[in-house]
Amino acid sequence: MRFHTVMFKTLDDLFRIKRSLLFIIAVLIVPIIISGLLNSVLGLSTMSLANQIQTVTMFYIIIVFFWVAGIPLVLLAGVTCGDFISKEENEGTLLLLVSKPVGRHEIVLGKYFAFLINILILEIIAVTLSALIMYWILPIDPAVLDSMTGLIPAIIFYAMFIAVTFGALATALSCIFKSRFKTIMILVGITMAVFLGFMVFRGFMAGAGIYDPYVVWADVNYHMGNSYLSFIDSTGYRMAPTLQATLGMFTGTYSAADPSMLFDVDIGAMYPSIPRNDYVSPLLSLFGWFIFTIALLVFGIMRFQRREIK
Repeated sequence: MRFHTVMFKTLDDLFRIKRSLLFIIAVLIVPIIISGLLNSVLGLSTMSLANQIQTVTMFYIIIVFFWVAGIPLVLLAGVTCGDFISKEENEGTLLLLVSKPVGRHEIVLGKYFAFLINILILEIIAVTLSALIMYWILPIDPAVLDSMTGLIPAIIFYAMFIAVTFGALATALSCIFKSRFKTIMILVGITMAVFLGFMVFRGFMAGAGIYDPYVVWADVNYHMGNSYLSFIDSTGYRMAPTLQATLGMFTGTYSAADPSMLFDVDIGAMYPSIPRNDYVSPLLSLFGWFIFTIALLVFGIMRFQRREIK
């Protein structure tokens, strides 16, 4: 019994039909709701093709960041990976598992890589269906779908980045803490802080004048937004100022609070772009968060190697 055996057994557990369908349905609810609202509020059928592409693609990018590859994915990583070791221990199967000819690091890594394979397949389905759902519900030109699908490869890479980093964080905590409840509650708290708490935190720290260059290094929400932009930028897609402002408001990646920064009253037109907050380069945000979580996973495995199993 080696690494691959643990991985295939975990994959079999993770690919249960009910579990997979619940995740896909939960992820697709928001694109369906947003598309329905856009259909009733915006006159997309009367817009020019350029405006359709800009508007719908903007909402697609936002939905993906906060939902399709956002909160549900981070929570799933926390609940799944955070339960890998503690669940086995609480159910009394961990002692039996470590008594077999398999290293403890192989147990952890087998489960972790099974999770990544599971998420890769689920996110390919979710990201693709999200674009198709918006196309089916909204009265838009096929060129809009082409615009969204052109972003799909980069978005899937971003989703895997989130799965790798938050999965590593959750797996490490599962190795460190024995309590399933404590591990999952910590991870749920981290998720809420990342998507909600850091916006308030960032405002206070910026007001105190200490956000940059000190506190920015701890702002996971900013680093996630910065990393997301690095994947979107790789496609050559040019963000409209409204999209930049929205992402800036939630992640701090753009200076977006003042509406006058979006529209030039002198020429009666929107600015082509708004200033970007280059506190940290996107690649540094991406690799910094990746290295930190993988290092934490290594530390968790080392702790697990020394843990007494009863």
